[in-house]
Amino acid sequence: MRDGDDSTAYWQVMEQSRPEMWPGSRPWSDRWGSFGTLPDAEGLGCSVLRNRVPPDELPDFWHTLGARYASWPRFSVGPHDTPGLRDFLAQHQYTLEDRERVLVLRRDEWLSLPEESAGADTVTTPHELARVLALDHAVFDDPPPTPERITAEWGRLTPARQLFFVAGPDGSAVSAGGFTDFGAWALLWGGETAPAHRGRGLYQAVVRRRLQALRAHEAVWFVAVHAREGTSAPILTRLGFRDIGSLEVWAPPQTPAR
Repeated sequence: MRDGDDSTAYWQVMEQSRPEMWPGSRPWSDRWGSFGTLPDAEGLGCSVLRNRVPPDELPDFWHTLGARYASWPRFSVGPHDTPGLRDFLAQHQYTLEDRERVLVLRRDEWLSLPEESAGADTVTTPHELARVLALDHAVFDDPPPTPERITAEWGRLTPARQLFFVAGPDGSAVSAGGFTDFGAWALLWGGETAPAHRGRGLYQAVVRRRLQALRAHEAVWFVAVHAREGTSAPILTRLGFRDIGSLEVWAPPQTPAR
Protein backbone atom coordinates (compact mmCIF):
# COMPACT_ATOMS: atom_id res chain seq x y z
CA MET A 1 0.00 0.00 0.00
CA ARG A 2 2.82 2.45 0.75
CA ASP A 3 4.19 2.19 -2.76
CA GLY A 4 0.87 2.70 -4.53
CA ASP A 5 -1.37 5.63 -5.31
CA ASP A 6 -4.68 3.95 -4.49
CA SER A 7 -6.81 6.71 -2.97
CA THR A 8 -9.02 4.15 -1.22
CA ALA A 9 -6.02 2.92 0.78
CA TYR A 10 -5.36 6.44 2.11
CA TRP A 11 -9.00 6.89 3.07
CA GLN A 12 -9.06 3.53 4.86
CA VAL A 13 -6.08 4.51 7.01
CA MET A 14 -7.47 7.97 7.81
CA GLU A 15 -10.91 6.68 8.72
CA GLN A 16 -9.47 4.39 11.39
CA SER A 17 -8.64 7.54 13.40
CA ARG A 18 -10.94 9.80 15.35
CA PRO A 19 -11.36 13.11 13.47
CA GLU A 20 -9.97 16.39 14.74
CA MET A 21 -12.67 18.07 16.80
CA TRP A 22 -13.39 21.48 18.24
CA PRO A 23 -11.88 21.94 21.74
CA GLY A 24 -14.56 21.62 24.40
CA SER A 25 -16.99 19.71 22.19
CA ARG A 26 -18.06 16.22 23.24
CA PRO A 27 -17.80 13.25 20.88
CA TRP A 28 -20.38 10.57 20.18
CA SER A 29 -20.36 7.52 17.95
CA ASP A 30 -22.83 4.82 16.98
CA ARG A 31 -22.74 1.12 16.19
CA TRP A 32 -22.22 1.77 12.46
CA GLY A 33 -19.12 3.91 12.91
CA SER A 34 -20.70 7.36 12.62
CA PHE A 35 -18.95 10.11 14.59
CA GLY A 36 -20.13 13.52 15.70
CA THR A 37 -19.50 16.20 18.28
CA LEU A 38 -21.87 17.99 20.63
CA PRO A 39 -21.10 21.70 20.91
CA ASP A 40 -19.23 23.48 23.66
CA ALA A 41 -20.86 26.05 25.95
CA GLU A 42 -20.72 28.66 23.16
CA GLY A 43 -22.42 26.38 20.63
CA LEU A 44 -19.22 25.69 18.66
CA GLY A 45 -18.17 22.26 17.44
CA CYS A 46 -21.71 21.20 16.48
CA SER A 47 -20.94 18.63 13.77
CA VAL A 48 -21.50 15.21 12.30
CA LEU A 49 -18.06 14.32 10.93
CA ARG A 50 -18.80 10.80 9.64
CA ASN A 51 -22.08 9.17 8.76
CA ARG A 52 -22.21 5.41 8.28
CA VAL A 53 -25.91 4.87 9.00
CA PRO A 54 -27.55 2.47 6.50
CA PRO A 55 -29.78 4.39 4.07
CA ASP A 56 -32.97 2.80 5.36
CA GLU A 57 -32.05 3.88 8.91
CA LEU A 58 -31.64 7.58 8.03
CA PRO A 59 -35.15 8.63 9.16
CA ASP A 60 -34.60 7.07 12.61
CA PHE A 61 -31.12 8.60 12.75
CA TRP A 62 -32.67 12.01 11.99
CA HIS A 63 -35.05 11.60 14.92
CA THR A 64 -32.08 10.71 17.15
CA LEU A 65 -30.23 13.83 16.01
CA GLY A 66 -33.20 15.98 16.92
CA ALA A 67 -33.14 14.58 20.45
CA ARG A 68 -29.37 14.86 20.76
CA TYR A 69 -28.77 18.40 19.46
CA ALA A 70 -30.35 21.68 20.50
CA SER A 71 -29.72 23.00 16.97
CA TRP A 72 -29.02 21.09 13.78
CA PRO A 73 -25.33 20.21 13.29
CA ARG A 74 -23.14 20.75 10.25
CA PHE A 75 -22.38 17.62 8.24
CA SER A 76 -19.03 16.71 6.73
CA VAL A 77 -19.71 14.35 3.82
CA GLY A 78 -16.95 12.20 2.35
CA PRO A 79 -16.76 9.44 -0.27
CA HIS A 80 -17.57 6.65 2.18
CA ASP A 81 -20.53 8.24 3.93
CA THR A 82 -24.05 6.87 3.67
CA PRO A 83 -25.21 6.60 0.03
CA GLY A 84 -27.94 9.15 -0.63
CA LEU A 85 -26.92 11.31 2.34
CA ARG A 86 -26.54 14.46 0.22
CA ASP A 87 -30.06 14.13 -1.17
CA PHE A 88 -31.39 13.41 2.31
CA LEU A 89 -29.74 16.57 3.69
CA ALA A 90 -31.04 18.68 0.79
CA GLN A 91 -34.55 17.40 1.48
CA HIS A 92 -34.14 18.69 5.04
CA GLN A 93 -33.19 22.20 3.86
CA TYR A 94 -29.43 21.74 4.25
CA THR A 95 -27.23 23.57 1.74
CA LEU A 96 -23.72 22.85 0.43
CA GLU A 97 -21.52 25.42 2.20
CA ASP A 98 -17.99 24.46 1.22
CA ARG A 99 -15.94 21.83 -0.58
CA GLU A 100 -12.41 20.87 0.43
CA ARG A 101 -9.93 18.80 -1.54
CA VAL A 102 -8.19 16.04 0.41
CA LEU A 103 -4.52 16.09 -0.57
CA VAL A 104 -1.85 13.60 0.49
CA LEU A 105 1.94 13.38 0.39
CA ARG A 106 3.91 10.22 1.13
CA ARG A 107 6.89 10.23 3.48
CA ASP A 108 9.41 9.48 0.73
CA GLU A 109 8.04 12.43 -1.22
CA TRP A 110 8.36 14.97 1.59
CA LEU A 111 11.79 13.64 2.61
CA SER A 112 12.98 14.51 -0.87
CA LEU A 113 11.98 18.17 -0.45
CA PRO A 114 14.90 20.44 0.46
CA GLU A 115 14.98 21.47 4.10
CA GLU A 116 14.64 25.14 4.94
CA SER A 117 16.36 26.45 8.04
CA ALA A 118 14.44 29.75 8.14
CA GLY A 119 10.72 30.33 8.43
CA ALA A 120 8.28 29.02 11.00
CA ASP A 121 8.98 28.37 14.68
CA THR A 122 7.37 25.87 17.04
CA VAL A 123 4.86 27.21 19.56
CA THR A 124 6.60 26.60 22.89
CA THR A 125 4.91 29.05 25.30
CA PRO A 126 1.34 30.11 26.14
CA HIS A 127 2.27 33.63 25.00
CA GLU A 128 3.15 32.34 21.52
CA LEU A 129 -0.05 30.29 21.49
CA ALA A 130 -2.05 33.43 22.33
CA ARG A 131 -0.59 35.11 19.25
CA VAL A 132 -1.69 32.21 17.06
CA LEU A 133 -5.17 32.23 18.58
CA ALA A 134 -5.38 35.95 17.82
CA LEU A 135 -4.56 35.11 14.19
CA ASP A 136 -7.29 32.41 14.22
CA HIS A 137 -9.72 35.07 15.44
CA ALA A 138 -8.73 37.48 12.67
CA VAL A 139 -8.65 34.95 9.80
CA PHE A 140 -11.27 32.33 10.72
CA ASP A 141 -13.42 34.40 13.11
CA ASP A 142 -12.70 31.89 15.88
CA PRO A 143 -13.35 33.06 19.45
CA PRO A 144 -10.78 35.55 20.81
CA PRO A 145 -7.83 34.24 22.89
CA THR A 146 -9.26 34.52 26.38
CA PRO A 147 -7.17 33.14 29.28
CA GLU A 148 -9.56 30.19 29.52
CA ARG A 149 -9.19 29.33 25.84
CA ILE A 150 -5.42 29.70 25.94
CA THR A 151 -5.26 27.30 28.90
CA ALA A 152 -7.52 24.77 27.18
CA GLU A 153 -5.58 24.88 23.91
CA TRP A 154 -2.23 24.74 25.69
CA GLY A 155 -3.33 21.50 27.32
CA ARG A 156 -3.99 20.00 23.88
CA LEU A 157 -0.45 20.56 22.59
CA THR A 158 1.67 17.41 22.91
CA PRO A 159 4.52 15.78 20.95
CA ALA A 160 1.79 14.24 18.76
CA ARG A 161 -0.08 17.53 18.32
CA GLN A 162 2.13 20.50 17.54
CA LEU A 163 1.64 24.05 16.31
CA PHE A 164 3.94 26.35 14.32
CA PHE A 165 3.90 30.04 13.44
CA VAL A 166 5.67 32.83 11.63
CA ALA A 167 6.07 36.08 13.58
CA GLY A 168 5.62 39.45 11.93
CA PRO A 169 7.73 42.57 12.52
CA ASP A 170 5.55 43.56 15.48
CA GLY A 171 5.77 40.10 17.07
CA SER A 172 2.27 39.02 16.13
CA ALA A 173 1.68 35.69 14.40
CA VAL A 174 1.15 36.30 10.67
CA SER A 175 1.03 32.67 9.49
CA ALA A 176 0.45 29.41 11.37
CA GLY A 177 -0.54 25.77 11.17
CA GLY A 178 -0.35 22.55 13.14
CA PHE A 179 -0.33 18.79 12.80
CA THR A 180 -1.75 15.80 14.62
CA ASP A 181 0.11 12.49 14.48
CA PHE A 182 -2.43 9.64 14.38
CA GLY A 183 0.21 6.92 14.09
CA ALA A 184 0.44 5.79 10.46
CA TRP A 185 -0.46 9.24 9.17
CA ALA A 186 -0.64 12.87 10.22
CA LEU A 187 -3.18 15.58 9.49
CA LEU A 188 -1.94 19.09 8.72
CA TRP A 189 -4.57 21.52 10.00
CA GLY A 190 -5.19 25.17 10.69
CA GLY A 191 -3.05 26.55 7.85
CA GLU A 192 -3.59 30.32 7.67
CA THR A 193 -1.88 33.58 6.75
CA ALA A 194 -3.01 37.10 7.62
CA PRO A 195 -4.36 38.85 4.49
CA ALA A 196 -1.74 41.62 4.57
CA HIS A 197 1.07 39.03 4.49
CA ARG A 198 -0.19 36.71 1.75
CA GLY A 199 1.75 36.09 -1.44
CA ARG A 200 5.12 35.95 0.37
CA GLY A 201 5.51 32.19 0.70
CA LEU A 202 4.62 32.08 4.41
CA TYR A 203 1.95 29.39 4.06
CA GLN A 204 4.45 27.17 2.24
CA ALA A 205 7.07 27.88 4.94
CA VAL A 206 4.67 26.65 7.64
CA VAL A 207 3.88 23.52 5.59
CA ARG A 208 7.58 22.77 5.13
CA ARG A 209 8.27 23.34 8.85
CA ARG A 210 5.61 20.81 9.77
CA LEU A 211 6.99 18.26 7.32
CA GLN A 212 10.44 18.86 8.75
CA ALA A 213 9.18 18.21 12.29
CA LEU A 214 7.45 15.02 11.12
CA ARG A 215 10.78 13.55 10.00
CA ALA A 216 11.23 12.45 13.62
CA HIS A 217 7.81 10.70 13.61
CA GLU A 218 9.03 7.57 11.88
CA ALA A 219 5.72 5.67 11.91
CA VAL A 220 4.00 8.39 9.87
CA TRP A 221 4.19 7.37 6.22
CA PHE A 222 1.87 9.99 4.73
CA VAL A 223 0.31 13.34 5.59
CA ALA A 224 -3.09 14.69 4.54
CA VAL A 225 -4.59 18.17 4.28
CA HIS A 226 -8.18 19.34 3.86
CA ALA A 227 -7.42 22.13 1.39
CA ARG A 228 -9.62 24.87 -0.01
CA GLU A 229 -9.74 24.70 -3.78
CA GLY A 230 -8.96 28.35 -4.47
CA THR A 231 -6.32 29.05 -1.81
CA SER A 232 -4.18 26.33 -0.25
CA ALA A 233 -4.77 23.51 -2.74
CA PRO A 234 -2.68 25.08 -5.58
CA ILE A 235 0.22 25.75 -3.19
CA LEU A 236 0.19 22.19 -1.89
CA THR A 237 -0.05 20.74 -5.38
CA ARG A 238 3.12 22.59 -6.33
CA LEU A 239 4.83 20.94 -3.35
CA GLY A 240 3.88 17.50 -4.69
CA PHE A 241 0.64 16.78 -2.81
CA ARG A 242 -1.92 14.86 -4.83
CA ASP A 243 -5.70 14.96 -4.79
CA ILE A 244 -7.55 11.84 -3.59
CA GLY A 245 -11.07 13.24 -3.35
CA SER A 246 -13.19 15.80 -1.60
CA LEU A 247 -15.08 16.52 1.61
CA GLU A 248 -18.25 18.60 1.52
CA VAL A 249 -19.53 20.74 4.37
CA TRP A 250 -23.33 20.95 4.50
CA ALA A 251 -24.85 23.77 6.54
CA PRO A 252 -28.11 23.30 8.44
CA PRO A 253 -31.29 25.33 8.13
CA GLN A 254 -31.59 28.18 10.60
CA THR A 255 -34.01 26.31 12.81
CA PRO A 256 -33.53 24.46 16.10
CA ALA A 257 -33.37 20.68 16.13
CA ARG A 258 -36.37 20.48 18.38
